[in-house]
Amino acid sequence: MGGGHKLSLTMLFIIIIIHSLSTNAGFTPPDNYLIDCGSPQNTILDDGRTFKSDPQSVSFLSTDENIFATSNSLPENVSLSLYKTARIFDCESVYKFIVFEPGRHFLRLYFHPLPHLEYNLTSAVFTVKTADGLVILHDFSVRQNTDSFFKEYLINVTLDDFSLVFSPLKKSFAFVNAIEFVSAPNELVPDSATAISPQGVFVGMSGYDLQIVHRVNVGGPMVTPKNDTLSRTWMSDSHGYMVFPKGDKVVTVDPSVVNYPVGGATRLIAPDQVYSSAASMADSGVSVPNFNLTWEMNIDPGFDYLIRLHFCDIVSTSLNSLYFNVYVNGLIGVSGLDLSTLTSDLAMAYYKDFVINASTISNGLIRVQVGPSDLESTTPNAILNGLEVMKMSNSARSLDGLFSSGNTSHGRSKRLTMTVAEATGVAIGVVMLLVLIFSFVRRKNKAKGWDEGGNSFTSWFLPRNASYCSSLLSSKSKSKSKSKNGYSSVIFSKVGLGRSFGFNELRDATKNFDESAVIGIGGFGKVYIAVKGSFGYLDPEYFRRQQLTEKSDVYSFGVVLFEILCARPALDPTLPREQVNLAEWAMQKQRKGVIDTIVDPKIAKNISSESLIKYVEAAEKCLAEYGVDRPSMGDVLWNLEFALQLQDASLQLDRPEEDDAKKTKMVGSKSVKKDDDSDVSILINDDSGVMMGSPLFSKTEDIEGR
Repeated sequence: MGGGHKLSLTMLFIIIIIHSLSTNAGFTPPDNYLIDCGSPQNTILDDGRTFKSDPQSVSFLSTDENIFATSNSLPENVSLSLYKTARIFDCESVYKFIVFEPGRHFLRLYFHPLPHLEYNLTSAVFTVKTADGLVILHDFSVRQNTDSFFKEYLINVTLDDFSLVFSPLKKSFAFVNAIEFVSAPNELVPDSATAISPQGVFVGMSGYDLQIVHRVNVGGPMVTPKNDTLSRTWMSDSHGYMVFPKGDKVVTVDPSVVNYPVGGATRLIAPDQVYSSAASMADSGVSVPNFNLTWEMNIDPGFDYLIRLHFCDIVSTSLNSLYFNVYVNGLIGVSGLDLSTLTSDLAMAYYKDFVINASTISNGLIRVQVGPSDLESTTPNAILNGLEVMKMSNSARSLDGLFSSGNTSHGRSKRLTMTVAEATGVAIGVVMLLVLIFSFVRRKNKAKGWDEGGNSFTSWFLPRNASYCSSLLSSKSKSKSKSKNGYSSVIFSKVGLGRSFGFNELRDATKNFDESAVIGIGGFGKVYIAVKGSFGYLDPEYFRRQQLTEKSDVYSFGVVLFEILCARPALDPTLPREQVNLAEWAMQKQRKGVIDTIVDPKIAKNISSESLIKYVEAAEKCLAEYGVDRPSMGDVLWNLEFALQLQDASLQLDRPEEDDAKKTKMVGSKSVKKDDDSDVSILINDDSGVMMGSPLFSKTEDIEGR
């Protein structure tokens, strides 16, 4: 029995070694399509790969015409031979590849405008997408003939075929110089990562497609596909990535020194050249350095990003002597990272994945920092060997822009169908209120019984005339009123929001609860158990978790706020593609600092800049990507009240002084004199000490949007 036990251990050890060697030795992709578009012959690169000629690849292509562009000379900054030829598409064309093994695949596209007698490639505008709904490039163009573009993606293919669609803009055309569609190792992108904000574990990475935006070999030279196990390119961090180059010290070792742990990082994750070089902290001449090593990368805002950091302790002479912190956009990623504990050896490769959401990204930058830990260490130091920044597809399954391709026939795009049921209470409440308003206006009946008890107000949810509101308020006590949650009820008291509707009022307004006058299946006594979600109001977090929270209502209310501000519906398919979804369009304008360009002219003419900023800030917070980042409805109310106060202050400052005899306002056909006792004052709760008052939204008598 003892001999058998030893034999089993020996066989197990041999299997582990063989697996480790086979994993690190290389990778043979089951799917390997390399096409030199427009080339009459095969092209062999210096890394040994062979790109098939256009005639040999035409069987993959579905197009109406064969149009090519060729040039024997390229600009000095464009040296790759793949850019010498291109195929031109003047109509929608499709490359269709058979997939032998579904899973992650590299998609690499090459673009460089070449001269052509009939087609000016610098004027081409086109979209690249997949047949199952992933938008890869939207309205893409290359404006300079000296420019070349290399786009790299990691796409999770779930079908037994993959179709790449080139769709020219109307009266334009598309082109491409070369295409790679190659299988990637399954372990290249794990399903989980560390979430930065909110902190936690991000699960479900397999549901996202990725675009590689930056891949950097920190402390080392550029790594070309010839030296990479998966034909990747790693840029040197000397290309302007490091913010303070004088603060780092480059450390390099022989690549053979690097070790790879069983079950951890492999050469498929990153090659030896990445782990054998690093940037560490330079000697600052003090016992505790007070600076961090910092790298900055330009990115496309509005997307979540997967950030992969590569570490290999090639600076320490003993274990447990290096501890450091990792930061992403100023937020702590890892505190007291101890590579010795994680890898149990020096010069052992290790990587860490982080996910950062769009709300934490500003100025279109991602900043990665490493610095000494607060923990006691024999060597206050920090290192980084490599980093990768990958854009994650958004809720519309797009990697370029905010909207889907409109094709929901396959895969995950089905998640966007309108059969998803969501109980959006705020949206339903607003719609119900609008139904009541419509009914009241048609009937022109003022609700009875509310005049008693000092609460007289019209059934209309906003005053038809602001001075009417002021005259009503002037008869009330000037004492400050508070709601249950502690927030002032300025808005409720001014416009009559929050009042109770009697049963008779509701019955009259809905024609005895007629089904045509209420949402869903009507009829008094029937139970409403669910509502069908409306696109434009749906919480994007619901698509990921399939779970509703109270913050889902906050998101819907944020959409309503922008509807009011822009005087347009949440979804308008008649508008240009980038403007269809109001929430995403407004957020895009807000990030660019030009939100005022989409405000309804009737509002823009009267609203103050301070009030607009506060109002948009409240709406923007409601539309945060993650529910935990959204405010409570009480906080939203406070911000809206403050925006109202800022508007009041602006009107007070702009209003010329007049004699008391001229201070009259019209309510219907009646004139109401405003004396000193009827002025309405509001105290701004921002420690300014300024008292101000004015009518609420003086232009609300015109409720028709554009």
